[in-house]
This record gives sequence, structure tokens and C-alpha cells, in this order.
Amino acid sequence: MIFRLLVGSIFAILVLAILVLSVSAVPAQAQVCTPSLTPEQAFLAVTNLTGTNDNTTNPPANLLASSSKVININTASEAELTQLDGIGAKKAQQIILYRQMIAPFATADDLANVKGIGKATVDKNRHRITTQ
Repeated sequence: MIFRLLVGSIFAILVLAILVLSVSAVPAQAQVCTPSLTPEQAFLAVTNLTGTNDNTTNPPANLLASSSKVININTASEAELTQLDGIGAKKAQQIILYRQMIAPFATADDLANVKGIGKATVDKNRHRITTQ
């Protein structure tokens, strides 16, 4: 059974915090996957979602936009798609729905076929998008 967590819910924040803490508490000899976020990035992402950083300098609108990670738009999760500049949760869901209901993306330019995503968004993310 799969459950979907609401972004910003206290339960989602607790799960994220537990994951971050558990990765840092694993003994050195254990083999674990490397997390894609540092604990600092995870904290900033969570505080930005919950609005608890009102009295501090706001992090960039897309915390991971400066990342050079290439994202396959045909297989990426919602969380991975939101790492693209100008792609939020709603647009990420639309991308996933499009590739499931219409067709997989053949090129990065096909992303502009998704409602709400224009050529400018595709162009500023082109270096980070792959379809294979």
C-alpha cells in the first residue's frame, strides 16, 4: 500500500527529519546510499515549505536549481522534477500525468507540450534535461 504525504504537513516534515538524522547516525562500516540533499539543504527546504524562516534570509526559490544533476523527464519522480528551474509540484504532477497518459518525451522540447510549461522554461533547463 502506498501513501502520499502532503508537502509541508507535520508528518512529512517528521519523516524527512528522521531520514536525514538516520543517515547521519549510521555507522561508518554500513553501506548506505548517499542522500541527494545535505542536512542543511533538507532543513532549508523544509523551513521554506512551512514558512518558519520568515525572519531570516529566504533561500532561493528553487534550492536545488544550481545543481548540475541531469534529470530524465521520462522517469523522474515529482521531487526530482521540482529540482528543475520553474517547475513546482503542480507542474511536476502534470509532467508525470502527460508522460503516463499521452506519451513519453522524445526530446526536451516535447516538455513544452505540457500545459503551463513554455519554451523559456525548457530553454533554461535544457542542459539538465534528458529523455534517455
